[in-house]
Amino acid sequence: MAKLHWIPWMALSDLGQEQDRLTGGNTATRCECGYAWTPAADVVETDRDFRVTLELAGVSREAVSVEIRGRYLVVQGERCPCGESGGGVYQIMERSYGVFSRRFALPPGVIRHEITAVMKDGLLCVTVHKASPERLRRRIPID
Repeated sequence: MAKLHWIPWMALSDLGQEQDRLTGGNTATRCECGYAWTPAADVVETDRDFRVTLELAGVSREAVSVEIRGRYLVVQGERCPCGESGGGVYQIMERSYGVFSRRFALPPGVIRHEITAVMKDGLLCVTVHKASPERLRRRIPID
């Protein structure tokens, strides 16, 4: 089994996240407590949709789930270390392994049943289509 040499600097990011969680900062809304790592994500809004892209290099498609929970888009999964150390001792370990979870609030006016997800080249791209303005608002004729 590989041995990880703990360095005090590793805890700095954990302290910042804990401080944000306690003070109501933005970190608590983007990661759920108890997960080993948080993949980087980009969210882009266009006229027709929202596109959420997560960096998931080394994560298999089968190890990822994309779900709608209430008003949130939730992406969860796990990246396994795959025993790459070959029984040696890590001198530097910068990649993160284990379970992860990301949660994104869905704005009003999205089409929940038309959400698509594609995983290619280590990127997961989730597209959330917007309802067109005529779908959101409709005038009712009075008889």
